[in-house]
Amino acid sequence: MQFCPHIIVEKHEGGEWKMQFLNLKKIMWGCLAFVSTVLSVMGYYPLIPAVYGVYCLDSEHTVLFYIGLFAGMGYFISIPSMCKYLFIIAVISFVIRLYKWKNEKNICLMTSITAAVSTSAMNMSVAAFTSFESAKCVLAVSEGLIVFSAAFVFCRGYEYISAFRFKVREETGGLLPDREEAFRSAVFGLSGIITRANAMTAAENESKLPDAGEKISREVTGRLCACCEGCSVCWTSDASVSDSIKMLVEAVCKRMKTEEIVQNRYVKGCPHYTRMVEAATEAFARVELNEAWYRRLTENRRIIASQLDAMAKLMDDWGKAEKCIDKRRRLRLSRIYVAAREKGLIIENAHIYETAGHRLCVKADVYTKEDGGIEAVKYVQSVSRAMGVQMRQAHETVSIITDELSTVVLYEENQFYALSGVATKKKTGSQANGDSCSMFQLDDGMYHVCVSDGMGSGKQAQAESTLVVDLLEKLLEAGFSRESALKLMNSAMVISAGEESYSTVDFATIDMYTGELELTKTGAAPSFIKSGKTVSAIENESLPAGVDVSQESKHSKNTLQSGDFLVMVTDGVLEYLHVKDRQGKLMDIIAGVKSDNAGVMAQEILDRVLLDTGGYAMDDMTVVAIGIWEK
Repeated sequence: MQFCPHIIVEKHEGGEWKMQFLNLKKIMWGCLAFVSTVLSVMGYYPLIPAVYGVYCLDSEHTVLFYIGLFAGMGYFISIPSMCKYLFIIAVISFVIRLYKWKNEKNICLMTSITAAVSTSAMNMSVAAFTSFESAKCVLAVSEGLIVFSAAFVFCRGYEYISAFRFKVREETGGLLPDREEAFRSAVFGLSGIITRANAMTAAENESKLPDAGEKISREVTGRLCACCEGCSVCWTSDASVSDSIKMLVEAVCKRMKTEEIVQNRYVKGCPHYTRMVEAATEAFARVELNEAWYRRLTENRRIIASQLDAMAKLMDDWGKAEKCIDKRRRLRLSRIYVAAREKGLIIENAHIYETAGHRLCVKADVYTKEDGGIEAVKYVQSVSRAMGVQMRQAHETVSIITDELSTVVLYEENQFYALSGVATKKKTGSQANGDSCSMFQLDDGMYHVCVSDGMGSGKQAQAESTLVVDLLEKLLEAGFSRESALKLMNSAMVISAGEESYSTVDFATIDMYTGELELTKTGAAPSFIKSGKTVSAIENESLPAGVDVSQESKHSKNTLQSGDFLVMVTDGVLEYLHVKDRQGKLMDIIAGVKSDNAGVMAQEILDRVLLDTGGYAMDDMTVVAIGIWEK
């Protein structure tokens, strides 16, 4: 049921429609008009122009207002005063309607000034044509001031009340909550089915199917012994042929050379022994191939289950990411409408959200009637003043607000900002650098840094590391959490990577609101935190990405202060320092850098490492430095 100022219609369970005529607004305007004629100050009626000015702001007029106004004037006011105030009302109506047609900027202030000036001007004109006395002039000006004050208070109150009722329900984006939950449960269930099927298949194969040796033995005896004329003699003699064949199969499974197996003569007296060795070797190759395909199928099932888990986790994260809090912030929402209107901006469908990090977010459709548009920064300033919190504009939004409706999203301003620098050097003699890195900040205030080192060097290593960095960046921009993005990236690497084709991943996230650092390493080299002259190392041992779909990355958390630096390096920077304690040597180099410029710091660290290696790069080298400062 939506609020309507005239009629509210409700549908009851019996299917009958009941009409409720709530003319409270009309009655209120009529009573207010009548009351404005009652209050008299030394023969003046300042509430009449003040109340009428507010009435002109209302888009839905009613005849009850004029009935109440004329009834009060006829009963309480003399005919000359009635004529004066009717003229003032006409002037106010004309000016305000003209101003609203041209521009809605500062309409409250304009209404108050119009009412005050027209009232004072009329009083001064009357005083000039009768007896020009100083006392009457003072009263004329005083009435104007009273009219201005009353009109401004009434107008501002009206604006807040009007804005307060713009939105009464919380906005729900995307799927309905029950369907979203059903989708999430279905994806989780599908993942569970695949995982259980995988486990059941493995258990069934382990319990029912014979081992590789038995399979080969059966195939050999079926192909050769069953067709041999001397089969009955061999298998009924005292010699154990089955044991001999098992010894032969074991030798084949141990990958002994065919010539050696033939010479050992495991099955004595068999005229087809050479063919038996060949058949066992062929059977062993087929068994190996089947097992390889089975392992691949099992691994693919694990990958699919892992990806489904990530999708379900993403749905869950989306449900918790932003929560509409319009009902709890109704006053602030009203202030946003009013503050924007003072800048000449018109807002539709404004909503206040609370992010997963308990930060405020404002989303609204905004436009203006002013020629040439208005800078978006003015809208940011007005919303910040209304919210009582400094706001910032989301990335990839309009810089100029025009007469076309634009969706503008504002987030609570960060406490910190980050600057980063990169220094790289490819392996000496190599055509391309196998290291890749990416630094970017999302609208949620998280600053992400990803450094990847492809296996080996050259173009192939560059392609692998670039794939990792680009994939992580796209997943995070799409709304995936850190954990989900890393799992999906690892699954993609397992599927796409060839033999011995892997990449290390060094992934850092800095919360620009709190300075909290979360570092995830997947086979990556140690990282370092420089706080003043103190340098500490962060290291975690783990496998590179693409080795195993079920592998878990190593996480660590720290808190950075203003002026601290995070230094991330690839293996090539550490491994070829000509000292026993390479990590300690690099920490000394980082501590010795005096510059607070991230780019200069990264380059100076790399230059000092190259001095130690004689300028020769045995592997691709990359140094990334990230510093944070308080705003």
